[in-house]
Amino acid sequence: MTLRAEIVAAVERLPVPPDSASGGDKKNYTEALSHAICDAIAAELRAHGLGGVLAPGRGRDKQFMGGYGTKGVDVYLSDEKHGLVLTSGVKGLLYDPRKNLKNRYRDMVMEALELHKCFPYAVCGHFFFLGKSESGTVSRKFGTTLGEAVALLSLISGRQRPEDAPELYESMGIVLIDPGVPESVDMAPAEVPEALHAATYCERLVEHFHARNPFF
Repeated sequence: MTLRAEIVAAVERLPVPPDSASGGDKKNYTEALSHAICDAIAAELRAHGLGGVLAPGRGRDKQFMGGYGTKGVDVYLSDEKHGLVLTSGVKGLLYDPRKNLKNRYRDMVMEALELHKCFPYAVCGHFFFLGKSESGTVSRKFGTTLGEAVALLSLISGRQRPEDAPELYESMGIVLIDPGVPESVDMAPAEVPEALHAATYCERLVEHFHARNPFF
């Protein structure tokens, strides 16, 4: 299945907490969807020829030594000779995203910084999913919450060379999802520039990888 089809299947499959559910239950749902998306991204990258890509979920296989200590990764490719050569983080805000958007942005900045400090040649991407209905919430400075997400993620994407700023990502993707609504999955929102479309995220990540590692 394609990446979108895998995400749609996960949205159909996972039980959705009711509106009255606790914050903990909603967080658990977001994490469960995140794990499913990690598996889908790993499968898509393998389908594009990167056969060793893994999405371990948790445990020692998920840990790499970053620039400031041990860092967990969501999806990755590595070998004994080069160490970490590719990674994709996955983060999402489905419920009240405006409240935590800046915190997620800071997390992403630190993640890229830590990994690139230790592995400057690694191709790092991040896949960000946002509640579709919540994405239209008004933002005074950016118009909508989605507009704010685009502005923030645009600041930390587009890393081209190993000597570029380590807090930047080579590739990023934004997808809109409403919990329990498979038809809501939008991999190329009209308000999002093509460079941040989730629909082409894996292809762009693979292109960056081959450009950086022509003999891998």
